[in-house]
Parts: sequence; C-alpha cells; structure tokens
Amino acid sequence: MIIACQNSNAQRKLIGKTYVAEIGATCKDGIGMIYKYRILKFDKNTVTSSYKVVASVSPELKKRYEQMYDDLTKTYNWKIEKDVLLIKNCNEFSKMTIQKSRIVGYDNDWKQSIEFAEQTK
Repeated sequence: MIIACQNSNAQRKLIGKTYVAEIGATCKDGIGMIYKYRILKFDKNTVTSSYKVVASVSPELKKRYEQMYDDLTKTYNWKIEKDVLLIKNCNEFSKMTIQKSRIVGYDNDWKQSIEFAEQTK
C-alpha cells in the first residue's frame, strides 16, 4: 500500500498517534446496535491495523460481538520516502492520503471509501 503525503515531516507527526474510522453501524434484529471501527496506531517503525466493535446489546451477547474481530489485528512496517508513506505487505487499504489530521482512502476488505480521524485523548 502506498499513501501519498503532503508534508515532509509526516512521519514524525504520525508517530505515537492513533487514527479511527467508523466502518459500519448495524441494528441487529431488534437486539441493539453494533458499531464497527478500523484503527491505525502508529509507532516509530510499525503501524498496527485493528478493529473495535461497540455493541449496545444484552450482556450475554456483548462479549461475542465486541470480540468478533480480535484475531484480525495486524502489524506492518511503515516509513516515508520522498513524501510517500509506505506500509509494507499491506493489502487492506489503497489510495490513502494524509490530509491535515485525517487519513483518507479505500478499505479493500470492506470495499468502501474510508476516512480515519486522529483520535484525541
């Protein structure tokens, strides 16, 4: 995956930051809402791609829904070369660009456009 960057200091600006994108909200047959998120967490040399599910359902079902994507967490090496962010061996995303405090592109797994916003603490 290649992400074009508009700022030569982009790598330093991404280190230690987390970006979150909502990828879906579903009403499950009257039992409650399920919200799905993609997360990108940048460290110095690696980026972790993971999911988070928030389920507004009964306590018996909550754990099942909220852990449904736990095994899909992946970590990749990344770096910036000539204003391009390279995430090695990642096929999850494409056409990703950094735009101010957002990362915008295409989610190949969910077959939809995706926009990550910087998570503030």
